[in-house]
Amino acid sequence: MFNFSACSMASSQQRPLSEPPPYVEYQGILFPSSVPKESLEVTKTFEIRDGDVVIVSYPKSGLNWMFETVHKILGGKKEDSSPLGPEYCPPGQKPWYIQLRETPSPRLMYTHLQVQLAPPGLTAPVTKVKTIVVMRNPKDVCVSYYYYRQKRPTFKSPESWEQHCKDFLNGKVPYGDYFDHVLGWWQMKDDPHFLFVKYEDMNKDFCSAVKTVAAFLGKELTDEDLTRVLTSCSFESMRKRFAESTWRKDMVRKGVVGDWKNHFSAEESDKFDEKYRKRMEGSGLEFEFE
Repeated sequence: MFNFSACSMASSQQRPLSEPPPYVEYQGILFPSSVPKESLEVTKTFEIRDGDVVIVSYPKSGLNWMFETVHKILGGKKEDSSPLGPEYCPPGQKPWYIQLRETPSPRLMYTHLQVQLAPPGLTAPVTKVKTIVVMRNPKDVCVSYYYYRQKRPTFKSPESWEQHCKDFLNGKVPYGDYFDHVLGWWQMKDDPHFLFVKYEDMNKDFCSAVKTVAAFLGKELTDEDLTRVLTSCSFESMRKRFAESTWRKDMVRKGVVGDWKNHFSAEESDKFDEKYRKRMEGSGLEFEFE
């Protein structure tokens, strides 16, 4: 495990604040205080190595589910069990880009960054990197993000569901516009370094999703291996495991498809549908909403 030292932005004794620090704005995109400008600048030159596996997603799109799945497929070593992303510097820790530099290959990491801010080794891969992009329909993402923002100490709690929904649709939430994110990465759909997986497909047939991911990673799973992954990475198993973690306990909520119907008004749903049609038109990217 890493021997963490204090990050310059916070001491290891710091407790969660009742009022979170202001968001960081970088190239017109808001970020929580755990993503400082220093790390965003360094990410521009962060080295991607042969053998790296990187998981990409917009927040609340299934990244932790995919991370756990990939981790188990790759062998499930305990020392590789904590997700790391180069843009982060959580309170009480040194920047994760430093920790990742010190991590021997092969590395498993993740990022929520939009494509234009990601390391060049991801967006123009020349190494033997494998990148898995997880995507989820925007209405369910919006709902999950609403609850997540209320629980995380580095996020400002939304004033109301109505305001959050409006901000999400206008891209005025941390990590920026949902559509910019998914369409930016979707440009890489024909690159063999990339695998695109939809949350809805994982939810519908997790076994098939695991086999697809394993094949992409070049890992042959025995029946015993497959059962181990399916059992360990089931939603209920992760919920119990994450509940014991200080910083991952808020990562799992319902994990269903279509929960947006319990939150959206007819007007809000229509506005989302309109933007969805406008932004997705001609992209070939489609989602299931229930």
